Amino acid sequence: MSSGMRLTGLISGMDTESMVNELVKASSTKLDKAKQDKQLLEWKKEAWQGLNTKLYDFYKTEVSSLRLASTFKLKSATSSDESKVSIKAGSQAANGSHSVVVKQLASSAYLTGSNIKLSGNSYTTYSQASVTTNFADMTDDQGNSLALTGKSITIKAGNDTIAPLTFELGGTGENGVANLSELNSKLAETEGYKGLKASFLDGKLTFTNSTLKKNADGVETGEVFTIESEALGLSGDVEFKKDEDGKGNTLEGSVDLRVQKDFTSADITKSTKLSDIGIAVGTTFTIKGKDFVVDKDTKISDFTEGLSKLGVNANFDVNQGRFYINASATGEEYNFDITASDATALDILGLSASAGATKVDARDAIIEYNGVSYTGSSNTFELNGLTITAKGVTNGETIQATVASDTDGVYNSIKSFVKKYNEMVDELTKLYNEAKPKYDPLTDDERSKLSDTQIEQWEKEAKVGLLRRDETINNLLSSMRQILNTGIEVVDKDGNTKKYTLSTLGIVTGDYTENGKLHILGDADDPVYAGQTNTLKETLEKNPEIFSQIFAGSKENAGIGLQLYNSLNKAMSRSETSRSLTFYNDITLEKSIKEKDEDIDKWKEKLQKMEDKYYKQFTAMEKAMAEMQTQQSYLSSLMGGMSS
Repeated sequence: MSSGMRLTGLISGMDTESMVNELVKASSTKLDKAKQDKQLLEWKKEAWQGLNTKLYDFYKTEVSSLRLASTFKLKSATSSDESKVSIKAGSQAANGSHSVVVKQLASSAYLTGSNIKLSGNSYTTYSQASVTTNFADMTDDQGNSLALTGKSITIKAGNDTIAPLTFELGGTGENGVANLSELNSKLAETEGYKGLKASFLDGKLTFTNSTLKKNADGVETGEVFTIESEALGLSGDVEFKKDEDGKGNTLEGSVDLRVQKDFTSADITKSTKLSDIGIAVGTTFTIKGKDFVVDKDTKISDFTEGLSKLGVNANFDVNQGRFYINASATGEEYNFDITASDATALDILGLSASAGATKVDARDAIIEYNGVSYTGSSNTFELNGLTITAKGVTNGETIQATVASDTDGVYNSIKSFVKKYNEMVDELTKLYNEAKPKYDPLTDDERSKLSDTQIEQWEKEAKVGLLRRDETINNLLSSMRQILNTGIEVVDKDGNTKKYTLSTLGIVTGDYTENGKLHILGDADDPVYAGQTNTLKETLEKNPEIFSQIFAGSKENAGIGLQLYNSLNKAMSRSETSRSLTFYNDITLEKSIKEKDEDIDKWKEKLQKMEDKYYKQFTAMEKAMAEMQTQQSYLSSLMGGMSS
């Protein structure tokens, strides 16, 4: 807490630092108390955050399910032949027997092309040249030789001390270069030309200058090269930095340099260009009114990707040499045909009937449900609360679907709620009845004297009882117990009105020591009550229609589940003391923590001032003693002089 290095006790010999610490210590307990109070509040906040998560999960799952009428109107459905027809029943499905006949299954449209790699065709293409293409082999885009062998290229550096270079294209002598790769090697080996390099950029022969440097004073410098070659279409300077168009440090040739490549249909891959196998640039392929247009760079992979954006799935299998095109969904509305502005294009790609392609047209599914015919693009039909999925043609055989109330499903939903509710009761009751904490939070001084293990054990004990006798917990428990004991009037299938409680359904509370936990009489998983009659199952089997009234109910006559849901919803609504979705007063708690922070800061400042005051007093004492010592020495020296 010291505000700086203090040299005290030099004259008096007193341990002033220990003395000041002792004097301040009495008041520092108030700072420790403020820190402990803050720690308790933070622990309480953490405890509530964990509990809030569990309560909210209970509210969103089990309680939310308990308030819905659909939870208690579950239906089960069985099919006499699951291999042909599967059935799922919604809550609105009518109990009883239903008949289904499958006359036709829905299918997708498929187009399988012929193997174009077996066509035996030979192709010649004139592709863009590369740095390894020999000048002697370069042609124009029609395959005509450019006769570059023996032609020259001259490169000059702007610096007069650097000799110009002249190379013979296709030459074999000292200045001969077979291709651009050799030219680059010689430039890289020649002093003054190492920053110049040739490449093909966007299909154009391009020289790039990379000699740009920036001096210490920020001035940019570099070499300027002049290149002349009529044969390569090059004439001009290559600056050391870019201009406003971003091209000043490059020089492009004007001659289209290409090389002849021969290949056969067996060499076709996804990267093969359509124009290289005879499909004219500008050819338009059409599927369901949407077009894909071929350009000079369109590859087979581009073609399949383009078709896949037109509402079909397209793929080229390199191993099979075939195009596979299918509709994106089943049913006649997704049927398709592919056409081309140039009919030969489909022949080349093996996608025409004359080229051996096979087309399977799409079909709709056709079923009869309870004697009425239905047609659909999918094999799944939503009819009369049923989800009917056709799996195979029944060939005139009638499949019987049986629908009944799913009492097991409803029972398990109620059982799931009871289990989760009991867990919450145990959790809340444990926290509410916990003993008072045995220890206070550690002070900084106490913490410094303990190991990490000891600190962990101490804090474990200190956190016990943080929510002891918490009013919010008590209110939640009381509210839930009260609602679960509520009687609900319902009207049964015979029109009779009767009041039901959980206990009349066979859901009872146990011994008072269980604090209101629920038990289902006769449930096999309840060791105490398993031997009794399962009233809940019996009621579900006899009167399944009353359960939605008992638990869900309506706005006018809310059931137990809806009441519980509304109660918990209200308990975590936003207020001046809490935010929404929190069951505890988080705003109040955070405000209290902030106030403790302010108290801590105040006590730190107060103790600092107190410490400074004591050090100032001891310093004054030391100064007075020093002056007294000086006077004594002076008097002693005078007395000594007089005696002599």
